[in-house]
Order: sequence, then C-alpha cells, then structure tokens
Amino acid sequence: MMPGCAAGGGVTGTLALDNGTIIPFRPIRLGDVAALQIFHRTLSPQSVYHRYFGIVPELSAERACHFAVVDGCVRYALVALDPDRSGSIVGVGSFDREDGTRRAECGIAVADDWQRRGVGLGLIRELLRAAAWRGVGTAYGYVLPDNRAMLGLLRKVGYARKTRYERGTVCVELSLADATPDA
Repeated sequence: MMPGCAAGGGVTGTLALDNGTIIPFRPIRLGDVAALQIFHRTLSPQSVYHRYFGIVPELSAERACHFAVVDGCVRYALVALDPDRSGSIVGVGSFDREDGTRRAECGIAVADDWQRRGVGLGLIRELLRAAAWRGVGTAYGYVLPDNRAMLGLLRKVGYARKTRYERGTVCVELSLADATPDA
C-alpha cells in the first residue's frame, strides 16, 4: 500500500485566503453527491466550459457519484466548503492516477463567486501535497489556452513546471519530486 492510502489517510484542514477568510477543506465523500450537483449549477457557462471543455448543463447523479466515489489512492478528491453555509461546496480538486505509473491527471473547479480569492491556489496545493504523499511524481492537467486564470494559478503553485500544446489545449506538467509548494 502506498503511503497515506490507509483508512483515515485523508487530509482535513483550512485554507487561509488573502482577505483573512478561512475556508475548510476535506476529502470528498459519497454523501457529497447532491452538494456536487448544486455546486455545478452555480458555475457560469464559461467555468463549466473551462473545466469540461464542453457544455455540461447539468451534472447527473451518476456523474456526481463517479466524482464522489474515490479510493483515496488512485483516485482522490478534496472539496473546499463555504464557511458560512454548512456542506456547501465552493471548490473541488481531484486527481486520477494512470495505471501502474507515478503520473496523475488533475482537475479543479472553483465557484465563480470564490474565484480569484485564493481558493483555487490553496486547493490545488493541498491536492498536490496529497498526490505526492500517495507516490505521484508528476501531476498534469489540460487547460484551454483562453483560461488565463488557471494558467496563471499553475505558474504560482510552486512546483517545477513544463508546458506543451496538445490537441488544442495546454498540457501543464508539475514535478512533485522537486516540490517548493510554499514558494
């Protein structure tokens, strides 16, 4: 078993935003399915398009369940929660490890009202720490070229980074072995 994959190996904590707001985060749970669907409904069409590279007007219960059911090792996800509304999700970050490798694809979405406030940066840093703890050496994600906010966030995250263009997207690879996550 990989380090950190035992039962209870999930990280729970808080993210301190630049304005002093404290956002709790924790591993995703099966009980988050309905909250994920509500979260999806709060996203603007542009945010949905940037996350899924297409129009996804509704997050089905089946798809929300797929996102919420993770094993904590190969598939892992964190949710950031609204500090004023119990159980209300304001951000989701996840990774899916490639079979038999130390590589994992990562994705993140933050509610529009919480964007550009530090939630995304804090959530991705916690997600990458969790991935490194689970033996992931390289995290990567695909970003649409017009998603300047996400590309900027990935420049700030504090890991050695490589980028390349691939099928109309920017593939960003982060080396977790050369971590400087608090930079």
